[in-house]
This record gives sequence, C-alpha cells and structure tokens, in this order.
Amino acid sequence: MSSRRRKRPSPSWLRLDNAAKIYPAARSRKWMALFRVSITLKEPIDEAVLQKALRQLVKRVPLLSYRLKRGLFWYYFDWHETQPAVQPDARNPMLPIDLKENGGFLFRVRSFDRRIALEVFHALTDGTGGMTFLLTLTAEYLWLKYGIRIPEAPLILDTRDEPHKGEWEDAFLRYARDAVRPRREDTAWHLGGVREKPGYLNITTGILPTDKLSALAREKGCSVNSLMAALFLFSLIKAREKARRPGKRPVKLSLPVNLRRFYPTATLRNFSSYINVPVYTDYGEYSLEELISLVGHTMGLETLEPLVNARFSANVKAERNWLLRVFPLFIKTAVLKFMYRATGESYMTSTLSNLGLIRMPPEMEAHCERVELLLGAAKRTPLACAVVSACGSTAINFTKTIRDTVVERVFFTQLVQLGVPVLIESNWRE
Repeated sequence: MSSRRRKRPSPSWLRLDNAAKIYPAARSRKWMALFRVSITLKEPIDEAVLQKALRQLVKRVPLLSYRLKRGLFWYYFDWHETQPAVQPDARNPMLPIDLKENGGFLFRVRSFDRRIALEVFHALTDGTGGMTFLLTLTAEYLWLKYGIRIPEAPLILDTRDEPHKGEWEDAFLRYARDAVRPRREDTAWHLGGVREKPGYLNITTGILPTDKLSALAREKGCSVNSLMAALFLFSLIKAREKARRPGKRPVKLSLPVNLRRFYPTATLRNFSSYINVPVYTDYGEYSLEELISLVGHTMGLETLEPLVNARFSANVKAERNWLLRVFPLFIKTAVLKFMYRATGESYMTSTLSNLGLIRMPPEMEAHCERVELLLGAAKRTPLACAVVSACGSTAINFTKTIRDTVVERVFFTQLVQLGVPVLIESNWRE
C-alpha cells in the first residue's frame, strides 16, 4: 500500500449509477454479481512488472480507487488513495470479494503463468469498462516489460493522459427521457439440476477459430451474436425437454445491450441495458434456422433507440420516485433485493453476453494469444454464457453452479456438426 498522498483526480465521492444500485442490495455472503475478463499472453507474466502497471492503471483510472460505502439513504462510492496488490489466480475463480480483506477495492487483478485476469463487482462497471481496464493494464505492462508503446485505441487508454470527468459520469441520467415502458414480463422457465458445493463455479470453455464462426454466420444469413443466441436457445430447449417438470413457461435468454452504441459518452461505469428473447416451446418445435430468425427479428425490434431508451428510462424514473428516495437504506435494500429476484432473475432462463470482436493494435496482438470473459451464476439462473473474439480465436465460456452438462454438450456438438472445430477446456473436478 502506498502511504504518499496524491492529489485527488476525481470527486471525493460518487453516487452509484442507475444500473449499479441494485447490486449491493442483491449481494449476500455467498453470492456477488461478478464478472471476469482475462488475457493470455505468449510469455510468462512478470508479477513485479504487472504490479507497477497496475499502479499506473489506478492513477490513470481513478474510478478504480472508489470503495463502496453505506449512507443513510443510498450506497455511495468514496475515493481512497491506497494501491491494490496483484493476487495469484485460482482454479476456482470469482468467489465473492471480501471488501475488507481486499482493501475495499471492488475488483481484483490476478495472474498465473501467462494469464492476467480482472474480476470486477458489477456495481463498479460493465463488460466494456472491465475490458478497457484489462487492455489498458496489459498495454502498460507491455510498455514496462518490453518497451513497446501500444497506441491508444478503442478499449485502450493512454496512461500518460490525465483522467477526465466524462469517464465517471452516470450516462443513464444524462440520456433518460420521460417516456417509459412497463417492465412486466412473463416469468421464465428455470434450469434445475444437482447443485455444486457452495462457492464452486464449473467452467467449460470452447475455443474455436473466429473465421470459421464468422463464415458459418454468413452462411446462415445472420450475425455471430444472433447465431450464438440461437444455438444457446436451442441447447436450453433440449435441456428443458429432459426436465422432470418442464411446465409451460417460456425459455428466455437475456442479451445485454451496450448503450454506447446509441449515445456518445466516455463513461467507464455501467452503461448497458438488456433484452429478453422468449421462446414459447408449448407452441411447437423450433429448428435452429427458425430460432435464428426469431432472435434476429426480436433484437432488430428491441434495439430500436426509442424502445431501448424507454426501457432504461423506466429504471431511472423509479430511482427518482420521491417515496423511494425518502426511505432509509435498509428498507431500500429489501425492496431492491425483492425487485432483483422478482423482475430480474425471474424473467430470464439464462444470460448470453458477447463482447464481440476485440480489435487490438498489431503491437499488442503480437503478444496476445486469447481473451476471455466469464459471467457469474445466480440462484435462479445457475448457468450463463459469455463470448469474446480476439487474436483469431473465439472463446465461449459456460459458467454454472450445477453439475448437469446438457446445455454445453448440445451447444458445442451443434457447432462441430455445422463445421466449426472446437477445443474444449474445463476446470471440472471429480
């Protein structure tokens, strides 16, 4: 930890952004809304150099220095000047962060062999922000280790620049309008299965050539994202067919939407929404091609800007409700926890997050082997899928707290049958 005081580059405290407010309330001793981004280099990591790079990253991105504090009416972020330490990686990642033991930091940087990993509490940022932190850290590491200056690029900041206030704005408040959409949806079917021991996360990773995947998407007349979503829905439907009591609730896949696509902002905080794609299986059977069409049309409609805005504006309007604002924090926490379970997890069977193609400068790509994204699993949604492409390969990670393997087996089998070779890795234990 550094004892030297430095000039504070950002406000002494910040309100949580609109998306972040629910995560402190929803967490428990055994569960925390975490995600993980990692990069595997071609050479072993020098931890001492990585520690220096982390120090520069925190200086460039003061958002990382904020701690979560309890106020009378809301949680808030409080700025501190201490420095985080690089931690060894673990075979079982994304255990809840003990904020006291972690120095109050809402993230941890881990390393093992050739891998640098960043695990982040979702209250701090979203996948785009997390990937920006990771790639900027990696760029700084390559500069300190090899003297290679990585040029500034999308998702890569120049650590020589000064922080600016646009990086910690709450963009939801800036772009929300008065018109809102009702948030009520049909409750989704949920996966069952034998639960793992508390704290253990099963991870199954498929590594495949990006060019083959892109060629398959072109052959099917859709985007890679639509193809992944349709394959995932197809696999969930197969799992439902094997369930003892499938019921009639729809299989619903939640797809995050990066709002930076619609609104200019430099924010590194949360700025994403979501759409839920439902499949009513009691209507009949769906082929993969029909699911691709369903996903494409649903996403095409639901990602129209007026509909996207009306969805997240409903959350902003609820936050501004005078009755909710005057309630003390312990009451708000109970209300938000109930809302998360009633209108969050209840409305989805699973989540698919695709960060898309990460385009690196050639100077960085020459040292990179692959990039990965992992999502945490929740009580009612015990399985999630995350996709990211970089350096010629696509990493598809299934994370889950159940032992059943139907979904990922069907998913990867379908890809192989469609002509895409897949290398499977796992942290499974007997």
